[in-house]
Amino acid sequence: MTSPESPSADEQRFSIEFGDMLCMGCRPRGRCRFGMVLHRGPEGSVEGVAHFGPEHEGAGGVAHGGSVMGALDEACGAVSLAAAALSVTAEMDVRFRRPVPLQRDLLVRAWPESRSERGHWVIRATLAMPDADRPLCEARARFVERDPARHYGRFHQWLAERDGGAPVS
Repeated sequence: MTSPESPSADEQRFSIEFGDMLCMGCRPRGRCRFGMVLHRGPEGSVEGVAHFGPEHEGAGGVAHGGSVMGALDEACGAVSLAAAALSVTAEMDVRFRRPVPLQRDLLVRAWPESRSERGHWVIRATLAMPDADRPLCEARARFVERDPARHYGRFHQWLAERDGGAPVS
């Protein structure tokens, strides 16, 4: 993996370069909360930088595992977005090899392992220190392509029925 150029401290960090495709949690901030800047890579991959600040600290001065998993999930999701497909996470396994440090630019890479005709993706991702011999952590995730209106519409309908009221638009 090549070492992507680290963005300057004052540059807004977006999840991906192709459009303002920030998740709903990051849109109000105007930047990715995981400090990620991802670019299209070879063979359907995305790669770039992640940066965990003090707000991501877990215990012992390292990044919280939930933040690390969130960043890996975002990177995996960017793979299908780069292929012009909306997909949602169905499952994800993460292996932590070493603690993830704070306040450092880390290399993140995600790539498609497979994509079925039915829109089922298997995507892998790694997070590593620059010039490291092995990743700090790695993920293998299964994503499923969805039509946003139908997928989220069904969810809101289900939720409204549970609450005994009309669907919320």
